[in-house]
Formats: sequence, C-alpha cells, structure tokens
Amino acid sequence: MKPSPTPPSASDARPEAHSRPPIPVLDLGLAPYAPLLQLQRDLRARVAEGILPGILLLLEHEPVITLGSRGGEADLVRSEDVSSSHLPWSPPVPVIKTERGGAATLHAPGQLVSYPIMRIPGRDLRAFVAGLEQVLMDLLAGLGVAAERRAGAPGLYVRGAKIASVGLRCQRWVSSHGTSLNVSIDLGLFDGIVSCGEIGLQQTSVLAETGSAPSMPEVKRRYAQAFSSVFGTSLGPMLHSTPERASADLGLR
Repeated sequence: MKPSPTPPSASDARPEAHSRPPIPVLDLGLAPYAPLLQLQRDLRARVAEGILPGILLLLEHEPVITLGSRGGEADLVRSEDVSSSHLPWSPPVPVIKTERGGAATLHAPGQLVSYPIMRIPGRDLRAFVAGLEQVLMDLLAGLGVAAERRAGAPGLYVRGAKIASVGLRCQRWVSSHGTSLNVSIDLGLFDGIVSCGEIGLQQTSVLAETGSAPSMPEVKRRYAQAFSSVFGTSLGPMLHSTPERASADLGLR
C-alpha cells in the first residue's frame, strides 16, 4: 500500500480525543510470537464490539521469521541455519505464517514491536500507515537518526537500508499487527530471509547508525509519547504484563 503523503497529526484528532477514554498500554516484555496471534484476535474483537477503546501492545519477540499474506518459501534464504553467537537461541529460527499483510520479516530481541489494536481513524488505511511511520520517524529523530519514507514501500529507511517495517491486519476497520523498529537487534539474523520480498534489501538499526542504543524501556516510553502526539490519543499508564495475563490485567475475565 502507498502511504498518504500527509499523516494524521495531533491537531487533527485532539478535539475528538477528549471525549474518548484513554487507550491502555501493555508492556509484554519478551514474548513468543504464536500466543500474540490469538491475543490480537481476541483484543481486536473486543475493540470492534466497543468493549475496549483500543489497546497498544509494546514488546520484543523471541527470534521468529514471519510470512505475511505475500510471503512464501521463496523468501526463506537459509531457514535451517540462521544463527547468531550473540543470542542464546539455537537454529533453526521458527517460521510462522501470519495474517498480516506483506512478505517476510524477522523479529528478535533488540527490536521494538508495536501492535496498535484500534479503530482506524476516518477509515483511512493509508493515512493510518503514514501515521505509524511518523511515530517512528519522530522517535528516531529524537535518537539522532534521520529516517525517510520510500514511495510504494511501507516502512522507514536510512540511506537505502531498512530500519523499520509496517505490516497490518484490518478487520471491521480495526487494526492489528503493526510495526517493528530495529534498535539493537543482531542484523545478521536477517540473512535468513528476503526482507519484505525485496532481494538485496539491507537492514540497519539505531545501534548500527549511532554506535549506541537506549534501553528498550526507554524506547517504549518514547514510542508511547510519540504515538500519543501523532494520533492525538490519550494513553493510559504503561502496565507490565504477559500474553497469558493480558486479558485479566485489562479486566476482561
């Protein structure tokens, strides 16, 4: 999908935001991928039914390769021997087919994953994607990284290398899945896939670009702050939870 050139701004949405309850924010720490698929389905249904105003999930994933709606075996370069001396997991990295759009991507510690499960403002999916990109651009600017969009390719780039990805699921005009931002992830893990279906696409990270990276709690704090500003949305305090406890912590059980 091609992002809208004009992302939503705080000034566009703030008057309406005053009448809405704050969106809860859950920090899920380091989590496996599979439980998040079902959790997102459950929360997406609650938002669609009006039980939740929305929710923002922030986390890191254990190493996993995910294949979106356009992904397939051709996107796996060497899935049986992707490994890294910097991580305690052994190959092969699991490969999971998922319901988001896009092709293949990889998640691992050192990458911030955000899942905003919410009604898409104005039912404008392109503007929503542009807004999610703007959140990450603002966050990166605060860390000294100048990222840019690329026409026809959702996500953010630094001198041609990808630093952030966007992949969404939209059902009943409620979003799930979301974005990933390379903070201090082992970039060698990306050798196991054709990133985003683009042969030769290189990945970069905040650490690779600046020589240092803030802690993940600090990145999550900055993300929530930028998200609230870009979308003009009031967020609740960040709560620490797990995929297993999330529904109970939200008062849904």
